[in-house]
Amino acid sequence: VISSLGDDIGSLSNCFPDVRGERFARYVCYAKDHGIVKGYDDGTFKPYQNVAVVEALKMGIESFAINVSQVSSNDSWYQPYLDFVHNNTIFSKYWLSPTKNMTRGEMAYLVHQLMLEKEGSREFTNQRDVTSAGCGKEPPSTTPTSSVVNGLTRHYITDIGNNYNKNTPIKIIFAFHGRTNSNAQVQEYYDLDEESNGNAIIIYPAGLPEEGPSRSWSSPWDKSYQLRDFALFDQLLKEFENNYCINKDQVFVAGHSLGAWFTNTLSCARGDVIRAIGSVWGGTTINKCSWPVVGMIMQNPADNLSPYSAWVTARDQMLKQNMCWTQTTPYGSVGNCVIYTQCQKDTTVIWCPYTDSYESHGTFYPHMRPNYAGGMIMDFFEGLGN
Repeated sequence: VISSLGDDIGSLSNCFPDVRGERFARYVCYAKDHGIVKGYDDGTFKPYQNVAVVEALKMGIESFAINVSQVSSNDSWYQPYLDFVHNNTIFSKYWLSPTKNMTRGEMAYLVHQLMLEKEGSREFTNQRDVTSAGCGKEPPSTTPTSSVVNGLTRHYITDIGNNYNKNTPIKIIFAFHGRTNSNAQVQEYYDLDEESNGNAIIIYPAGLPEEGPSRSWSSPWDKSYQLRDFALFDQLLKEFENNYCINKDQVFVAGHSLGAWFTNTLSCARGDVIRAIGSVWGGTTINKCSWPVVGMIMQNPADNLSPYSAWVTARDQMLKQNMCWTQTTPYGSVGNCVIYTQCQKDTTVIWCPYTDSYESHGTFYPHMRPNYAGGMIMDFFEGLGN
């Protein structure tokens, strides 16, 4: 980073006891001399330790002498750097976990963007661009209902909100069904179309086999971190962003039962593009996530079709994912929900161990999706704004 600036950085190499004589010593010492780095409390630099995203952002941005906003008393030291790359559409702060290590590719991209500004090829205006490639285009003449994914035609139901405008970015929601209900059935009882008030594009994919009676989002031989229908999500998101005006910071996923399991797992695997999820029941197959994802997760502890322990595991994974502490406060008036109040900024987790166990006709069925779930999830998504 420093060598790219073209300055005479000198030959000083004695600034830290653990970088003397190293080929990179003069760059480290230049950075220390200019207040870009200061090392650890024990006086060392630890040159072979992994670099966290927030450390890399600070070093990169300050190497180019770019001023960021002052940190507020309630924020962590790194928040101004996250805000800077977010507001200038370099990275999204919604998926930049402070504990995540920065890859070489990500660092190269950061330096490239900073170099463009230094050369006058771009300007940092602190105005984030959330528009997809489809903004300004005329939408398809017929609403899409199928796409080819890995050589197989996959079908889905699409609801284009009445308020869609080709020049105004709109949220997009993927709603995944459970094992035994079709996408047409869940469109009826999820209530997302109605609750969105015409302000979303909602996609209801069909699992395989589409004709049922038992459908899934994965194949038996899939690895836990690479389920078959991750590719379905990737393909549909790409196509809709190219053909419609999508707010790229407003990509949401919802699911019930097996669809919730897939939703939880997808959020861990694709947290770099998913802003939030709303799941009713469901565990997860992945135990380590790289990105924070805001979540509302609901389940009846009396559910005899899914283990409560799997749900708790999914919750605990999401708490870790969002760097949440244990403090909670009640949330809403139904569902026994609590919201975790001390999480990474711009994230949270809402946990709802609801006790609704009887269907409208009186049948005891604790695996049911409560009739208020759709409204709560949509309100939750709406509340996240941009």
